[in-house]
Amino acid sequence: ILPALGMLLGGGALAIGYATQRNDDGYLDATIDQLQTPTAAITGEDVRFATEPGSPDWLIDAIDLDVQLVATALEPGQAIFVGIAHQRDLDRYLADVAHERVTSFDDGEPVYRRQGEGTDTLPAPTDQDFWVARASGSGSQELTWSATSGRWAAAVLNADGSPGVAVTMSVGAKSGLVMPLALTMAGLGLVLTAGSVVLIVYGASGARHREPAAPPEVPPEPVPSGSPLPPPEPVAVEPSGQLEDAHR
Repeated sequence: ILPALGMLLGGGALAIGYATQRNDDGYLDATIDQLQTPTAAITGEDVRFATEPGSPDWLIDAIDLDVQLVATALEPGQAIFVGIAHQRDLDRYLADVAHERVTSFDDGEPVYRRQGEGTDTLPAPTDQDFWVARASGSGSQELTWSATSGRWAAAVLNADGSPGVAVTMSVGAKSGLVMPLALTMAGLGLVLTAGSVVLIVYGASGARHREPAAPPEVPPEPVPSGSPLPPPEPVAVEPSGQLEDAHR
């Protein structure tokens, strides 16, 4: 019963969390209060979406994962750019300029690793055609992207490619598979839990009403050969009425 109950509770918790913790656009998101660098770009790199060897490629599509990035410049009026690209394309674009790569988070604060040298200005990211999703301008900039198989990277830059990037960012994701999976887990867990309870109750009820088994019959001991037989038991005979009349 415990595995079934765990499936029921897990599926229910997943469904409730996914239904109540999403933003207005339906994404589960996290906000990074400040991303800042004196260099020309801040990146999140080497994000892989791939199946195990031998697995069908349609598994990635079945997950139906959408990504949302929302960036806002800390300096009012500053035009910024946010984009997603193949890792190899972004590597070529940033090969000759210093930039900061976000490698992890420590108590909610980003941990950076400097890559490249100098603080040179990049060719304007708005002029590049390798981005698979992009947004640029002043104020909050939002992009959405449907994930596909491959190695991907995201970057935040000033719209003109100049050094000195400072933004707040929200990163969100949603999947069309989560809610059906959660409801399936909860439904299957409910059925298995109910079945387990019925079996337990039935087993306990049957144990109470089961009659004790009759003791086995013990066969009579055989009489040893050569032993005298026991005398027959006397049989009482009642005289009939006719015999009484004949003797009168």
